[in-house]
Amino acid sequence: MHEAVVPFEPSPPSKLRTAWDKLLWGMRAVGPGRVLQGGARLALLQLRHPRRSEVRLRSGTVMEFDYPSQFPPMLVMFGDLVDPEYAFLRAIARPGWTIVDVGAAIGQFTLFAAAIGARVHAFEPSGANVATLLRNLRRNGVVERVDVYQAALSNTTGEARFQTDARTWLSRLDRSDGGELVPVQKLDDTMQELSLSHVSVLKINVSGYEPAVMEGAWTFLGEGRADILVLLLGLESLPWYEKIAGLGYRFFYYHPGQKTLHEVTAFDASSVLDHRPWPARHIIALRSVAIDEGLVAGLNIRPLQSGSSHDRH
Repeated sequence: MHEAVVPFEPSPPSKLRTAWDKLLWGMRAVGPGRVLQGGARLALLQLRHPRRSEVRLRSGTVMEFDYPSQFPPMLVMFGDLVDPEYAFLRAIARPGWTIVDVGAAIGQFTLFAAAIGARVHAFEPSGANVATLLRNLRRNGVVERVDVYQAALSNTTGEARFQTDARTWLSRLDRSDGGELVPVQKLDDTMQELSLSHVSVLKINVSGYEPAVMEGAWTFLGEGRADILVLLLGLESLPWYEKIAGLGYRFFYYHPGQKTLHEVTAFDASSVLDHRPWPARHIIALRSVAIDEGLVAGLNIRPLQSGSSHDRH
């Protein structure tokens, strides 16, 4: 099994700034009134400490979650999906898309993908998360659009124990005897088994194990069989971004207000992480051929400037 890697986290002096930036971004996205309502929801959750709760998004989607193990703080605070990749995908979505969600958790991205009309293949190793994901699919009437697999995608095949931690970002595949026994597959093999020759979007968010998933998807990516990648940011992933760029992908951050893709062309930590024009948690990669074929027609493409970390409007 692959070695543990550490997901990107801001250094201690920047954590307060990061939280403040997220708050400002959310306020611009949903308005101060909804943020105040979200603050009240947070306080009520902490006071009541229910076994299970839910949040209704502005789109009408209802997200159930076990509390506190599956608690999604940004959803509860803002009552909406404010990460820029959602606005980007909504802006360019086309009928008939196929989307693969690696690390589906309780279904935030999966439900969004189903809501824009895509066929979704969702992979999640945690049995507790899968149970909540299935409840959310039924609750929102999109079960028929989503296939759910309790499995982990990595750079090996076989079985492994999956340890679900109360701090969900520390959940992991483990060689020890604890946890759930789950199948582990390479994405290359899985796509072949599912007869998926092409996907519109491949989203990978597996709490720091993204390099292993990308390695296991190398043939699929090398053949250009995914048009859009949505990847959780991580220090250990930076060399892989450069490798994937060598396969014919271009990397971006998206700014919904400007309808602009800001292109990342260098893959050191400073270039990728220090100049984000918003508190982005994911980076977007687009297949160059798909761009040439009009995938993002109507959107602007600009270089990511070193000073853009202060342009959050």
